[in-house]
Amino acid sequence: MKREPIIQHSLTYAIFFILIALASGCVGAKVRTYSGDNLKKSEVSVIKGRYYYALLFYESIVIESVDGKAVRATKVELLPGKHEIRMKKYVINLFGFPPVYGYATLNVEAGHKYKIKSSLLCDRDDLVEIKDLNTGITVFSGHWY
Repeated sequence: MKREPIIQHSLTYAIFFILIALASGCVGAKVRTYSGDNLKKSEVSVIKGRYYYALLFYESIVIESVDGKAVRATKVELLPGKHEIRMKKYVINLFGFPPVYGYATLNVEAGHKYKIKSSLLCDRDDLVEIKDLNTGITVFSGHWY
């Protein structure tokens, strides 16, 4: 009886789940882009990326930078005003899609929450949107590149 295929199969799954764990190291991370912890939640804006787990599948939208400053997080708190955001979307599955990137420039308001949305595919033709959850209005819409 040969056991090599079972061992190889198990190693393949183990490597896959290790990659998921490494990729999700930033999941749930929160970064403030201002100094001073005395500000109330009503005085700042919150922009959230997203992450999604499924069987043999992981997808994440991470905020890579705000106004040229690297943050690499799925949740960023900002002072109100105009900001440039660089986003990175990656999907990990058996096919190993490469990441796609996007830029957004938007004016955020104090006390508002914003959500970055996209389809579950990882394609440059996918639409990326940033929606104001307080008003329901899409404040940015574009394509990954």
